[in-house]
Order: sequence, then structure tokens, then C-alpha cells
Amino acid sequence: MPENAGAKQRGWLLIAALMAAIIALRGWTLLYDHSLNSIDGAMQTWFALDNFADGAKLGEGFQSYLGITMILSLLPIFMAFGETLWASTFAAFAMVTVGSFAGAYSVVWMLRAVPGTMRWAFTILLVFAFYYVGNAAAGFSHFPYPATFDPGVSLRPLRGALPSFVLPVFLFALRAIMRDTNWVPTLWFGLATGLALLWSNDAGIPLVIAAVMALICALHQQMALLAKAFAAFAVGVAASAFAMLMLVTHGDPSGWLQYNFVEVASDQFWYFGPWGAEARVLSILDLPRVFYAGEPLTAMSLIALTASVCFAIWQRLRGRGSPVRLSAFVFVGAALIGTATLPQIGGHIGSEYKAITFVFGLSAPVILFQRSLLRLFKPFLRAASSKSVPAVAGLASLAMVAIEASALASVAGQTERTVYAEPLGFYVTPQTAEDLAAIKRFSAFLEARGVPNDERLLSVYTSTLDIAAGTKSPAPVGSLIHALGPETRADFNKLLFGKVIAVSTIAPDYTGWEGWNTRANWTFFKTLRDLYDPIAKSDQNIVWVRRGGVTPKHSATCEVIHKTLDRFDVVVRSDVGGLASLYIEREAFDSEPRTALLTVTEDSPFTRSARGAPWTDFPRYGIANTQVVEVPAPVTAGEETRLTLKVLDGSPIGFAQCVAQLYPPIEFDALPSLSEGVDQQIARWQ
Repeated sequence: MPENAGAKQRGWLLIAALMAAIIALRGWTLLYDHSLNSIDGAMQTWFALDNFADGAKLGEGFQSYLGITMILSLLPIFMAFGETLWASTFAAFAMVTVGSFAGAYSVVWMLRAVPGTMRWAFTILLVFAFYYVGNAAAGFSHFPYPATFDPGVSLRPLRGALPSFVLPVFLFALRAIMRDTNWVPTLWFGLATGLALLWSNDAGIPLVIAAVMALICALHQQMALLAKAFAAFAVGVAASAFAMLMLVTHGDPSGWLQYNFVEVASDQFWYFGPWGAEARVLSILDLPRVFYAGEPLTAMSLIALTASVCFAIWQRLRGRGSPVRLSAFVFVGAALIGTATLPQIGGHIGSEYKAITFVFGLSAPVILFQRSLLRLFKPFLRAASSKSVPAVAGLASLAMVAIEASALASVAGQTERTVYAEPLGFYVTPQTAEDLAAIKRFSAFLEARGVPNDERLLSVYTSTLDIAAGTKSPAPVGSLIHALGPETRADFNKLLFGKVIAVSTIAPDYTGWEGWNTRANWTFFKTLRDLYDPIAKSDQNIVWVRRGGVTPKHSATCEVIHKTLDRFDVVVRSDVGGLASLYIEREAFDSEPRTALLTVTEDSPFTRSARGAPWTDFPRYGIANTQVVEVPAPVTAGEETRLTLKVLDGSPIGFAQCVAQLYPPIEFDALPSLSEGVDQQIARWQ
């Protein structure tokens, strides 16, 4: 026994060392390879972390689009490593790596045939198989593969790790209840679940539901005990969620509740694409698409997991199977299913949501039918001695470290990033360093003239320019795409009226998504063109400064052609080229159903000349289904631009009138560099 205990301890030390090595090597690689793309998600993580680290009031000083406790889980690493952009992304990588190992261990723990002393070895082998061997095979075959340590644009792998983080508390509580028929331990489980409820909407809410399902599966034959356990669980959830919410909102959660459950909910379903009927749940008949649509591996894993969880619940309600292990399986599986399906039902169908079910989903049938499989694999298990499996796990560990070290050597050896940017915490190219220095000079000039740091720069997407400038966003959201809801969006737009000196936007030639953003938020960009002038351009950003007058505009004709009950066309013409601003006012339309999603399909000189699709579902985009609709329309002299407005579920679109004004075209490519443009502007102000 002491020998087994020592081997087990050494095994867990190896896992800890392996995770530390992977995290350290990935962090080192980030020094030379950190993304500078403002729209890839790293900046929204940094924005929330930076505000939490400063003790800002959630719901008023800032809004955390990515949830509360999920971001707080990154905070210790973020603060320990300098509160830079690198520290933010490093913290996300670290937690996703830990979550991936925790998920793998959850699978191994549910396999009865694996001895407790060998779980560490099988956990390593499972991680190696799914995250390294599988990825390599998919890379060779160019097949989409979902298992990754990459946090992605919205920390989705970390959302998927939540059930594995909470599982130990569930097991502690359930074992104590079943051993002593004492309901008190459920209170501790409720406290943990209450904190998990605030992880993120799409992970926290399903986890609470899954917890209820798992308790029923475990205790349904002891109804009196189950009732007491439910009461203690509910008290725990309410107490910890309330305490955490009061802490981060400084005792006033109303602003966060309004944004999180009203503002975001009112816009998110129509705002983000794709917008086709095939990518939406418009009726109960569309629900099956949530499971089977998308990439094969993610669809297969979600279907397998859903079928397995349903079978496990049926088994438990019949009194079959282990009340602890099978209920734990239901807990983790149901939570993952909810996290994968909830955003698809409320938004658009996508493989990116299903990806979190991949490892557990493909393992689910093995867990559920392990007795039958055990009989088939007994010869192999007998041949696998207690020494051979740890040896193979050790070799797999060395292979993983070697792969990460090789990636680091490759990146460090080929990088053109030679200048260390201290505000960011990683290396950048000399050109980027020059841009960062320019925006810092710009901010310093305004600071010397008494301009507060929250009135110097408003960014459509929080970017490295904001960090280098040392400014604070005047908006509580880090990006315009998170200004969701009529009230939040109106507040963001109002900042252009005398509040901020400069605005940064994404350069049109940097990403096609700039075109979508301009169309989806035309009211903001129209005001920007009215009140601000572009003065400089970097490879990614355009910097605008406030001016005195309003942009002169030309006239344009705008004709509404009613086609069907749910669709009309708007035809725009002008004798000069530019960007038309359309003001469309409707009556007798129906926007009550949530499925009445209003879309615009553009046929313009821009869309006709586009090479490839600048954004998802191009040339279509979604807009708010309101009485007044404002959208842009690129126009070339002598050519027709046609916008088709359609309600996705067939609801009446109403009757409309249209007025158009034409903004002169802006030659963004002719703008000076950021450094030159900033210096010219400072000279004009002096």
C-alpha cells in the first residue's frame, strides 16, 4: 500500500509538472506570437480583467460580456504577471489547459476498470490522444478538429470546463449524503454552484439545471432526503450568487442585471450572424438542426452525449447503475449539453458551440457501456501491466513537452517581432512599436492640456492603441459590438457628441468584418462621419479626431418597392459616388415574435466587386426590427444599389418610406501613417 500511494503521488506530481510545462511554453511562445487583432477576443478578456483588477464597479464602470466568475478565475494569474495584455491571454491559456486536464480526468474517473493509482497515467494518455495525436491527424487530413487548448474568441473551452471544476464538490456532497443521510453537505454544493451560475450565462444556467437533474437521479428513491437536499442546495446557490454579485457590483447589481438579461437578450439573437433560416431555430421543428448541423465531429459528439445522458437518466430512474458515478455522469453531460445548445437556440446554430462536448461526448458511450467493453478488452488490460501504462504516459508527457518546445523554437526563430512593448507585455514589429509610440505621444499631448484619460480615445474595438495610450474607455463596454440593447447602444453613440477627442476604428482593408460592423451600427458610423475626420492609418486602425462642422452631403434618390408581405426592396441612385445613408420609416409591421429577425441583403458596387466573402453570410446582415431603420448603401454614379429587407420568419415587414443622403467617399489608403498623422494633428492644435 505505501508503495502504491507513493506511485500515485508521483503520478499526480507528474501531471502538475506537465501542465506547468505546457503552460510555460505556451506563455513563452505568446511573447513572440501574441495576436494583435482587436476582434479575436483577447482584448475583451483583457478589458474585463483590467477593470476587475482596478476594482471598478460592474454594471456601471464596466460590463463584462464574458461573465463574472469565469473572468475572476483568471484574475490571480493576470495580476501576478503584470496586468498586461500578455498576462491576460496567458491566464486564459493556463486555465483552459487546466480545464482540459480536469475534463480528461472526469472521463477517467468514471471508468471503473481504471485503478485509482493509475488514473493519473490514463488522464495523460487521454489528453495526449485528443489534444495532440488527434490534432496532428486532423492537420494532415485538413479535417476540422475541435479539441484545443486555445481559449478562442470567447473562452468557450473554459465555459466547457465548468462542470469538471464543480464535479469534485458534487461528489463530496453526494457521498456524504448517501453515507450519513445528512442533507447539510448539499449546502456546500449549492455554494459552489451559485458561484458557477455567474461563470457565464450559457454555462452557469445549464449547470444549475444539470445539478438538479443529477440530485434527482441519485436520490429519487429517498424523496424526503431529496426535498431537504434541494432546500439546502437552493439556499447555497442563492447565498453565494447573491454575495458574489453584491461584491463585484458594489452593492448595486441593477446595472448588470439590466445589461445581462435585458439589453444583451434583446439584441444578441439578431446581431451576430449567420442570418439564414438554416442557421436559426425559428420553430420547434428546427431543434434537431442544433444537434446535427455543422462539422461532423462536433455534431457526432453532441448527439452521442445527448443519447448517452438520456439513457443514463432512464437507467437511474429505474434504479439501475451506480447512484454516484452515473449521477455524476448525468451532471457533467447535461451541463455540457446545455452549454452547447442554449446559445444555438437563442442565437445561431454553429459548430463552435458544440466543440466543448467533443472529448466527453465521444467518451460517453465508453463510460456508459464500460462493462460490456471491459469484457472485450480484458486481454489488453491484462497485458498492460502496472509499469507499462505509466511508462507510456511518461513518454506521452515528453512528447507533449517536445511538441510545445518545437512550436516555441519555430516561432522564436522566424519572428520579425524584435521590439519589446512594455505596456503589452510581448514583442512587436518595429512598425507596430512606432504606432504605439505615436498614440502614446497623442495621449500625452492631450493629458498635458488637461483632457481626462476617459475623454481622449473611444475605440470601436478595444485595441493595443488603448493600452499604449494609457486611456480608459469612456464606454462601459470594451467594443461597439458589445453595446447591445437600445439603451446601451444609444449611450455609446452619445459619446461622439462632445465627449471624446478621438475615435479609433478598424481599417477597411484590415478585415472584411469592418464592413459588417459599419452596416450593423450605421447610426454610430454616420455620426462619426458627421463630426470627425480621419487623420491617420495603421495597418489595423483608423484614427479620427473631432472637428467643428458637419460633413456636407449630396442628394440621392431612394425608392421602396414592396414585393411580398415579408419583404421589400430599396433602390438607391445618385449622379455621384459615395456612401448613401438611408432613413427608412415603416408602419404596419410585426416585430413581436423573437423569430421576426430583420435582414438586409445588399447588391451594390461593393458586393459585386468583392473577392470572397468579407464576413459570414455575405452580403446579408441583420438589423434591429424597429420602426426606423438606418443603413448605409455604397453607390457609384450611374449604377443602381439595391437592398432587400426581409423578415426571416415571414412576419409582416410593413409599408415603408425612404430618404437618402450621400456622404462623399473617404480615401483611407491616402491617409498618412499613424506616426505622421498624429504629429501633423498635434502641430495643427499647437
